[in-house]
Amino acid sequence: LRFEWTRLSTTQENELLQQLTEISTDSLGEGSLLMIVSAVTEYIESVSTGSPSCEDAVTAAVAVSLNRLWYYAHHIYSKEKRSNMMKWSRELNLTGFILPGKPGVICIEGSIANCREFNIRVRAMNWQLLKLQHDEREIEERLFTDFEEMIFDVHGRANNHQDLGQFRTFLEEKQIGEVFTILFGF
Repeated sequence: LRFEWTRLSTTQENELLQQLTEISTDSLGEGSLLMIVSAVTEYIESVSTGSPSCEDAVTAAVAVSLNRLWYYAHHIYSKEKRSNMMKWSRELNLTGFILPGKPGVICIEGSIANCREFNIRVRAMNWQLLKLQHDEREIEERLFTDFEEMIFDVHGRANNHQDLGQFRTFLEEKQIGEVFTILFGF
């Protein structure tokens, strides 16, 4: 892939190509073409006016898109894992929740880059089973205002099971009841 622009120096062209390659190899989905066009346009405008770098333009274009990721875990008991996820969500400006216990659910929403970073970190932990069950790309707005731990009438012999009926009601109240079926298959 090679771009020819008379307005860009070789250094500028290489910088832009590097940023575009990162976008295209990150598999951003259907919206990636729009992001690439936007990034190129912003970069060319910034070169003409001497403002932000290509990296700034591409980062701004990518940061506009929000993702919501839903994970299913066999269980989430570890206080250390839960604490790390809470810390990372603050650091990465993510919203959503953790539903600890058996089974466990993690929902995160935020920029594509920050969701990707969270995904890398959470997958690096040791899990019996952790599956990315649902990936909502380019959502219009966040459903959650912060990242928190959700607790619904804990029960079971070891007090480690959440009331999934209450969890389903919670999702339905947020107008996303279909996610329950995606997560649990019923």
